[in-house]
Amino acid sequence: MRAAIYARYSSENQRPESIEDQVGACRRLAAERGFRVLEDHVYADQAQSGARRDRVGLGALIAAAQNEQFDVVLVDDLSRLARDNYLMLSVIAELHFEGVRVVSVADGLDSEDEEATLGIQIRGIFNELQLRDLKKKTLRGQRGQKERGFSVGERTFGYKSVPVGTIRMDKKGRPRPDGYKMEIEPREAAVVLRIFKAYADGLSLTRIVSMLNEDGTPGRMRTAKGWSPATVSRILDNEKYVGIWVWNKTESRRDPRTGRRRRFTKPESEWVVQEDESLRIVPKALWEQVRARRQEVRRSWPGGSGRRGFSHQQGSREQHFPTHLLSGSMVCGRCGATIAQVSGKAGGYYGCLGAAKGACDNKMLVRRKLAETIILNAVREQMSRAEHIRYLLEQVEAEVARLYAHVPEAVRTKEAELGAEERRLANFVDFIGEGRGSQALGKALVETERRVEALREELDGLRRSREKVFQAPPVEWIEERLAGMQEVLEQRTDRSALLLRSLLGQIRLEPTQGEIGRPYYLARTSLDTLALLAPPPGQGGPDGGSNGLRWWRRRESNPRPNDVQRTRLRA
Repeated sequence: MRAAIYARYSSENQRPESIEDQVGACRRLAAERGFRVLEDHVYADQAQSGARRDRVGLGALIAAAQNEQFDVVLVDDLSRLARDNYLMLSVIAELHFEGVRVVSVADGLDSEDEEATLGIQIRGIFNELQLRDLKKKTLRGQRGQKERGFSVGERTFGYKSVPVGTIRMDKKGRPRPDGYKMEIEPREAAVVLRIFKAYADGLSLTRIVSMLNEDGTPGRMRTAKGWSPATVSRILDNEKYVGIWVWNKTESRRDPRTGRRRRFTKPESEWVVQEDESLRIVPKALWEQVRARRQEVRRSWPGGSGRRGFSHQQGSREQHFPTHLLSGSMVCGRCGATIAQVSGKAGGYYGCLGAAKGACDNKMLVRRKLAETIILNAVREQMSRAEHIRYLLEQVEAEVARLYAHVPEAVRTKEAELGAEERRLANFVDFIGEGRGSQALGKALVETERRVEALREELDGLRRSREKVFQAPPVEWIEERLAGMQEVLEQRTDRSALLLRSLLGQIRLEPTQGEIGRPYYLARTSLDTLALLAPPPGQGGPDGGSNGLRWWRRRESNPRPNDVQRTRLRA
């Protein structure tokens, strides 16, 4: 019987040799039972949580099982497949559907054995309880470190983590201090202070970003792309810079649909708030000045009305809970069919569903993560460019002028009433001038004069109100919107997918062959300018604020950037 092996360890603190130990145990069991281990089908995931579904090794194992490459999967114990009971059972069910059995060495369980069904369920529950217990112990340990005055992984730009206390060696011979404390990192702190002062002096987010990138100011970035409005926005909102450190404010939960983690805010009663003047980088007066400006921008221009999914109507589950960042957004440039994930191997591949059904000859595949990264980077670059910010502001101003070019109905009504009363007043004056006046006519004249004066005041008030209501938003407001949307996109959640779809609409992937090299996809789409002014999916509501401005998204009034964005995706 052909056998594959799967091994995993979950923490960087564990020995990498653990993989070899697990594989060795599986080989010994294979020899005892007469299984033939296929050397090309020994899969492993290193430093990967057992609660995650999107593991490279696990995905490759399942993809190979779908291609009938082996008959049995050997694991050292079932927790190597998954710690989460639901995930473990679903993986075993997938393998069973493909005609592949799972045999666990330490547990002595075989999924082909009907009597083992209950044992597998019990083992799965036990593994999940262990995972929950580990989470509680970790949180308890972190709380203890906080109570002793130590930090627990809270480092942010402007600070450095310094070991304190007695240094001891752990079981692996690595130095371990009693704990770590935060200290101000002078070079980074100077950058933080510079950002706050620049914003308080009236510079926009885009101008600050340009200033930092032009100066080559280093930051703690994951990529070499430099500073972005979203990064600067997060710095301006971070209260750690005034010495207020909040721990246990959020918790991470894993989405059972995607396996990805999302952060949720805990009740305020569970927060641990510490104030430390020694960690203050930004003076209080400067912090308050920046807060006042940011709140004024957000209060004056709160954003557009929310939508459910991508329209006001109830849609499909895929519309509201996209499985991946580009789910439902891409179509084949050759046949028009949906481009979707057609393989789970190595993290997944996107391909034409028409080709999968034999209706299209476009059989090109592209790695899901590669496609997501390239398109997300292209959108991020567009949203960070100063010229695009200016273009967006011009389009918004033009749209406001177009939407409110006509005098509102209330103003027109008052103007008609005023005109009628003024003509009536003129007639009274003519009668009196001709010597045909009377006491009753005099009273009517006085009353008409009062109505004319009142109508003039009402009309002036309406016109002043209209001038106040119909002003276009400032560039700072647009930058705030863009920065907030970049943050949502970087989270790569279902909300990110919904937002990306509203920004780009349909993405057309055209298979292309250059003069040299492999074929690639050319992605064609356009950025919906006014879609940027609506709140991210899942947020927002009716408009508020003093301006009363509502944004409408109309097909004929959606300005587009001058050139269609093109991005190459190599398979």
